[in-house]
Amino acid sequence: MPYLPTLEPESASKEVVDVYRDFQRRMGFPAAPNFITTQGHSLAAASGTWGLVQNVLLGGLLPRTLKEMMFVAISQARKCRYCEAAHLACCRMLGIEPVALEALVSNVNEISPPKVRDIILFGLKCARDPQSLTDEDFAGLRQHGLALSEIMEVISMAALAVYANTIADATGMSSDDMFTQF
Repeated sequence: MPYLPTLEPESASKEVVDVYRDFQRRMGFPAAPNFITTQGHSLAAASGTWGLVQNVLLGGLLPRTLKEMMFVAISQARKCRYCEAAHLACCRMLGIEPVALEALVSNVNEISPPKVRDIILFGLKCARDPQSLTDEDFAGLRQHGLALSEIMEVISMAALAVYANTIADATGMSSDDMFTQF
């Protein structure tokens, strides 16, 4: 049982429903997921989260597929079942191969190509223990050709995943049935 229930569109304000619809459309879901409808109790929370998702996950220079893979690996490491299920569904929607998805949840070191693996490992380190990052960690990303703007996106994506994991776990939200459709 969730600690906070979802706020269904028929009970939400027009402004909140607008956030739900935009989230659903831009993320490619058949309905607004529990992640956003749980936050609908607060327009500030729902619209703030949606702004982060739009700019960090959907926007920027790095491909969404890479960001979704980071989201899965971080959510799995942090044991956030909701976010892991949601972003595995997103990965499947985006056509990421099942072998890569299995590596994300079982052994990230098996991911290839090495550039993708190293970006995901850097993101995991950001999410787990950002104070432990070293000059060598940043040099490794620069050796793969990442610009400073792209490195900042990786850091921001790790932070977004931790933020989303916290919301999903603190509210006790349950996984959406639609995630199994993808």
